[in-house]
Amino acid sequence: MDRPYAYAVSLALVAAVAYPVLLDPDDDSFPLSTYPMFSRPKPDSAVVTSAVALGPGGFERAVEPSYVANSEAMQALQTIRKSVQAGPASAKRLCERIAERIDDAGDAALAQAREVALVSRRYESIRFLAGERVALSERFHVRCPLRRGTP
Repeated sequence: MDRPYAYAVSLALVAAVAYPVLLDPDDDSFPLSTYPMFSRPKPDSAVVTSAVALGPGGFERAVEPSYVANSEAMQALQTIRKSVQAGPASAKRLCERIAERIDDAGDAALAQAREVALVSRRYESIRFLAGERVALSERFHVRCPLRRGTP
């Protein structure tokens, strides 16, 4: 009696695992997935919109997520992206808020910074992941001076 039950349970589990093969490749659901995110073609490049602190002599540093929203990097990136997409007024407000937070913090790593910019840069995906951080293109959406950068 135990052996037929074990065979039935085993067969049911194998069928459940194999079942996604019969589904549309784009149908992705819980608990069994066809993992379409790994099988779809990926673009050769990606655009990253971020906040950077700029200063004299080519000084540039990425702004820490905590100056944008909180300590979560993905939330900070989404905040920047949505602000830029909402238009120049929204981007300017966020830029000014970031500049104010940097001024108030007195961060030594950003001591040379004179302004904050929201910028979108396009990178070749594979080269970026391999460590080559040269942008294919860039667009500055807004720049905001820091108080220490104004006379």
